Amino acid sequence: MQIRSRHPSYEDRYQERPLGVRVHARGFTMVEVALSIAIVAFAMVAIIGVMPTGFEAQRLNREETVINQDGTYLLEAIRSGALGLDGLTNFVDSIVISNHLGNVRSMGVSENVNNFQDAFPLVSGHFIIGMLSTPQLEAVDRRDDGTTIYSTNEVSAMMRAISGSAGQRFVDAEFRENAFSYLLSSRIAPYMASPINSWGQGSVNITTNRYTLASNVASNLYDVQLKFRWPVTKVQTSGAGGQPNIQYRVGKNSKIFRTLVSGRLIQTNGVPFLAPGDSRNTIPLYYFNSSDYTPPAL
Repeated sequence: MQIRSRHPSYEDRYQERPLGVRVHARGFTMVEVALSIAIVAFAMVAIIGVMPTGFEAQRLNREETVINQDGTYLLEAIRSGALGLDGLTNFVDSIVISNHLGNVRSMGVSENVNNFQDAFPLVSGHFIIGMLSTPQLEAVDRRDDGTTIYSTNEVSAMMRAISGSAGQRFVDAEFRENAFSYLLSSRIAPYMASPINSWGQGSVNITTNRYTLASNVASNLYDVQLKFRWPVTKVQTSGAGGQPNIQYRVGKNSKIFRTLVSGRLIQTNGVPFLAPGDSRNTIPLYYFNSSDYTPPAL
């Protein structure tokens, strides 16, 4: 006697099924598939709509990181009066120093910018740091009555990113136009402690020890401010005689770095990088020397 299982196997069931009869299997209907595609499409539209915002936030964070690193680097270079940073020539296009009247006092250009006969050749860090360290108030003349004439200087430098990834720096001259650029403005002014003037009693001028201390601090302590504005885009237009004229558009982003620098602000010129008879040696360059000290006037 053969005993069969209560639950037949798949082979048995298949053999017992007549020919032409198909096995019924559960699956998705066309309506369910259409609803699934609609839900996925709705989610994808929302994700794609958020992606531009994410990319923009990532770009802004990347640019601000570059500004923070470059600001710290340049602030320390000016503070220490560094003269050996010749690598800066790869990232500085031009430096312009103008006075409060709007006249250009001096200009420095790199090798990849249209050269000017009266411009500094920015072929070494000597010129770059020397021009960026120009004080805001500069004595330009002294009258016979003892009064001093000062010029209010504005220092602006067109620069490319020093730090960041290699894809953003573009040291190669062929791709420099695609590099991240910013406008740097430096402001160096003596730190003015109170009081800034002596006071008089009747017809007698009285100078206190506190005034002497304030005068000494103003001669050996400086407020250094670096303002970064970005991004910068170049717009090439036709100038006089058909020569290309490059103009810059500066974006709305800005950041300021400030510090106090103690020491003496020393004035020099382009020697030995310029010939002794070069007329551009009359334009002063400035450097901080933390080991030097200006004694107080007695």
